[in-house]
Amino acid sequence: MQRIFLVILIATSLLAQHAKDDEAAKHPFMGDPARIEAGRKAYLGGCAGCHGPEGGGGRGPSIIDRAAWHPMTDDNLYATIQKGVGIMPAANLPTDRGWELVAFVRSLTSPAVEIKAPGDPALGETLFNSSCNNCHRIGGKGGFAGPDLSNIGRTSTLPKLRRSILDPDYERTPGFHRAALTMRTGEKLTGLVKDRTNYNLQLQLRDGSLRSIPVNTVESLEITEATTMPRDYQTKLSKDDITNLVSFLRQQGAK
Repeated sequence: MQRIFLVILIATSLLAQHAKDDEAAKHPFMGDPARIEAGRKAYLGGCAGCHGPEGGGGRGPSIIDRAAWHPMTDDNLYATIQKGVGIMPAANLPTDRGWELVAFVRSLTSPAVEIKAPGDPALGETLFNSSCNNCHRIGGKGGFAGPDLSNIGRTSTLPKLRRSILDPDYERTPGFHRAALTMRTGEKLTGLVKDRTNYNLQLQLRDGSLRSIPVNTVESLEITEATTMPRDYQTKLSKDDITNLVSFLRQQGAK
């Protein structure tokens, strides 16, 4: 029993030390909007040709998807950029410019809540409440037609938040296909398909309640694969509106 307790104590101490080391190793440029913007410009000038202008990949791999290099420390990422790896050439940038590039790459992959962002979150909240919460919920308030965004700041990155507003088909959340069906009794239902098997259909109705429907009781069924989120926000909203909305959404999930 004492041996088990000793092992647990040592493991806990090592984890605590590892967390302190990680915190100490974080470079001050990380999360700094000005340094991230400078890094973005450097990225567009030297990296976008292979990794894509938004990091989605091209001749080189995507740097926004969760790949093997994501567990890299900031120091290792800096060294990789400066020295190169495989067919990727060495950047050989001045120290600050190299760290600015690291800060930008981290901003593409870190949870949005960890990155400082421009914009006014209060104005973003007002816009969300007037345009978004009929379908989305935050903190138990809002609609059910779209995903719950209460923790979106921890589960999404800043670039993905912005892109999901401008291009809602870019990354679809499972469980939000809309269905319209007619029962053999003549009853008509609409809702979101939350689960479907050969024998049963689980439908979420407008009020948020779930209804389990045996397939053999359904006369006709039509499922819409496309998102019901508006696709005109890029023209309907100003750049400031989008910036403010992203600023508000990135806070969701913050302690």
